[in-house]
Amino acid sequence: MRFQRLINSKDLEFYRVTEQKNIEDVFGYLVIYDKRKPAVLKDFTVFYKSSIEPKIFENSLKKNHIYVLFFHYTDIEEEEEMPKFSKVIHFIEDLLKFNESSYYLDNYLIQHKLKFECPLEYEKIGEFLEYLRKISKRQIPCIKTERKKISEFITVKGFFDGQNVV
Repeated sequence: MRFQRLINSKDLEFYRVTEQKNIEDVFGYLVIYDKRKPAVLKDFTVFYKSSIEPKIFENSLKKNHIYVLFFHYTDIEEEEEMPKFSKVIHFIEDLLKFNESSYYLDNYLIQHKLKFECPLEYEKIGEFLEYLRKISKRQIPCIKTERKKISEFITVKGFFDGQNVV
């Protein structure tokens, strides 16, 4: 698996996950967002839908929570897809193993693929991230990506403060 980072800001990373080196063979997309707040029960979809006691949940909270969202095109529980999804899980674990935050992996089945030519269509990355955000119904920032003038200088504008984060 290849993890191509498309956005890297202070709190959010967005990856296109492809099989080997063929960027056209997209397995899915990974969004990692540092909430910079403790988790709430709704942040853990399975526990939220279960009958877990909120007090039991609150006792295991850490000071910070990270959303980890994986968007894919195929049923990741199918036998031939499991090894690929395992590589995604290992990537996430390796990335977050030194972090003292809680995290929970949500996954979503999607229909559309991101298509863009860098740097001419860089804004499509932010638009696609917005599409994924709507599917997840998570409160993550809407990152606006744009190409600035004729120079091939690329900026990423943050949702909250409008400051450039490159």
